[in-house]
Amino acid sequence: MNARATPSLRIARLVIENFRTFRGPTEIAFTSGGAADEMPVFHGANGAGKSNALAAIDLFFRVASYWLSKAVSTGGIKPLDTALKLRWDFRDSHFGLSMNHRSWPPGVRDPQRIEVHFDDARLGALRVTLTPSGNDVILGLEMATSSQAKSWREPKGKTVSRLPSKPGAPPWEAPTENGPQDDEISALKNAIEAPLGPGSKPFFLLDARRRDFRGIGEGGPHEEGASTLSSATAERLLALATSLDPEETERWRIFVDLIHRFKTLSDREISVLRAPMAGGEVTDLRFEVRGKQILRLSELSSGEQQVVALVAAVLTSRAALVAIEEPEMSLHPENQELVRDILREQVQRGVVDQIFLESHVQVFDGPEVLRFSRSTEGETLVTRQPSRSDRELRARARESGADEQWVTPDGYTRLPSEMRNNLGLQNGGYLWFLRSRPEGRWEAWTEAELDEQLGLGGTSSKDA
Repeated sequence: MNARATPSLRIARLVIENFRTFRGPTEIAFTSGGAADEMPVFHGANGAGKSNALAAIDLFFRVASYWLSKAVSTGGIKPLDTALKLRWDFRDSHFGLSMNHRSWPPGVRDPQRIEVHFDDARLGALRVTLTPSGNDVILGLEMATSSQAKSWREPKGKTVSRLPSKPGAPPWEAPTENGPQDDEISALKNAIEAPLGPGSKPFFLLDARRRDFRGIGEGGPHEEGASTLSSATAERLLALATSLDPEETERWRIFVDLIHRFKTLSDREISVLRAPMAGGEVTDLRFEVRGKQILRLSELSSGEQQVVALVAAVLTSRAALVAIEEPEMSLHPENQELVRDILREQVQRGVVDQIFLESHVQVFDGPEVLRFSRSTEGETLVTRQPSRSDRELRARARESGADEQWVTPDGYTRLPSEMRNNLGLQNGGYLWFLRSRPEGRWEAWTEAELDEQLGLGGTSSKDA
């Protein structure tokens, strides 16, 4: 991959206020004293606010990109409150930006703020603000003024008015005529809108359940057809496969190599082409065992389709930040681990700056995870906690012949709710299966019980 000229967009901290289930301000830390997480993992029950946090990041980049585009095209926004006063029915198809009352918490019309603190000191921190004003909403963009935000400096002989700050919060500066100069605004625009070079984007959100995406500058959901990929992803794969550009050719080679790491696809030649369909053509993938069988993507198993969609999304999105909702869908546990390793490798290789995962399994966990919950008032709460995974315990359990199954609060293992309650797994957890001695009967154990069984306490069991 070519060296990049723009700063990394990896996020170290996110603050959300008055957005959907976030009242706030609610801080989400993607670091614990060191560098920001390569692959933050969100855990929590359905409706806890995980998707809303990803939507807030998405909105941040859409608003920032739109604001910076207007600032550069008009030679600077002066004054800010009139230049970006938009009506509630405003829509912009390129940036995918729309104004909607429903993104505020019920009964709240205070300013909506999304604050991003980047890991790269050259970017520092930026905050977008959406302020309701009668039939309009006012968009604002501010940046932290600190010694670490090196790209932004206070012009000599001018006074910069700062917004009131809460204790511990950075001072903020609105980029008007007293703020950063036009060349600095242009540099920020380039860093945000094209972080990986021409044609790239800041943020890409993949809904793994529908293998679909939402990206700046691209259309809506894919139409019905032979391919289970979105039309934009399929077209990007075709462009990679047929390109004469060495970097694009290398991306196609990496895509094929990664797909071949999965056992059931390891012996298939992969090609991408346009095939005739009713009313036109569709771009689709072909998987061939030479001289024996050719399969379309839609004819692969659901797990194999998931593998292709995840790898294609990361490699073709050309996004600095990638978010994936429920990457574990349809995947065998062994393939979940392989997907985890592949995703982490792409961050380490610099293909993407950071990957966010919203998951209901622990396979993807790092040392710490973000746990989402809802208060009795319906407000999203986020805490950073050590991962519950215990690798040593798992290794000892498997040596004893135990297998494990993740149980989610929604019962993805299809256990009856009464059984989950009796096992104390209302909030999810691991259920382990061992063959008892001497009867040879299978028994189900919770993690705490297994801990005791392996010599750390007394013993007890529950028959499966």
